[in-house]
Amino acid sequence: MTVPTGFIGLGNMGNPMAGNVLKNGYAMTVFDMNRKTMENLVAAGAKAAASAIDVLKQADVVFTSLPGTPEVEDVYLRPGGLIDSAKPGTTLVDLSSVLPSTPRKLEAAAKAKGLRFLEAPVSGGVTGARAATLAIMVGGDAAVLEHVRGILRCIGPNIHHIGPAGAANTLKAINNMMSTVNACAMMEGLVLGLKAGLDMKTMADVIKQSSGNSNALARVERALIPRNFEPGFKVALMNKDLDTFNTIARTLHVPVSFSNLAQRYQQTALAAGLGEKDTSVIFTLIEQLAALQPAAPAK
Repeated sequence: MTVPTGFIGLGNMGNPMAGNVLKNGYAMTVFDMNRKTMENLVAAGAKAAASAIDVLKQADVVFTSLPGTPEVEDVYLRPGGLIDSAKPGTTLVDLSSVLPSTPRKLEAAAKAKGLRFLEAPVSGGVTGARAATLAIMVGGDAAVLEHVRGILRCIGPNIHHIGPAGAANTLKAINNMMSTVNACAMMEGLVLGLKAGLDMKTMADVIKQSSGNSNALARVERALIPRNFEPGFKVALMNKDLDTFNTIARTLHVPVSFSNLAQRYQQTALAAGLGEKDTSVIFTLIEQLAALQPAAPAK
């Protein structure tokens, strides 16, 4: 018998994650402010809730996947929110990427109400969410992780207990900083090659076999050659995650440089109205700065 499960927040990441839990036979209740995002899950057998609080009435384990710190703290901590309204014994798992201070607040408030709480930010993007191959970073009580490990395994096989609440979101911020710095460096290199007359696919194929290889090169055939910049991972969200990284760095007095350089590109993309595009769209900004005429999309 599976645990009655709820899912709140069904965006680009939340929807496929909830779908993969549902595919594994869990009784699922879902809610999102945008009711259209619930339709495919309801068609697959999930129950639509009228509100986030309605999810709590029908689930023993509730997952949230929300845009950032303000939304998470509002949904959990406001009067009449999730922590106020959940029945004792409920397990709340936040999959969002937030400031490390947020899960610390939520865990303390949840324990005071007789609830269990975990932070569990994920990495792997929309592709990983759809394929159920996400890496999951967990912060909080290890015993609570064991209670929900079976459900988490539905969204990704690589589940890591990082430490106490806040530890997982610290590591998530580090990961995303390294990912976007890597991607920006890769895109700068490719634009230089293109302006020098080199072929993009040839460059990518050779670099994959060389010391410059990285996961960022997967963007070449997925996004850069076809010029497909639909998310993916949105510029606005990466900018938020770099804010988180830089906030942690300031708090701990760690001098950082590359995160600030990468964030300049995110800020430029936001200023250009590209916040809802995939972070790969930064490639087009580098082309413009280099006065490089973009190639036609590959058919």
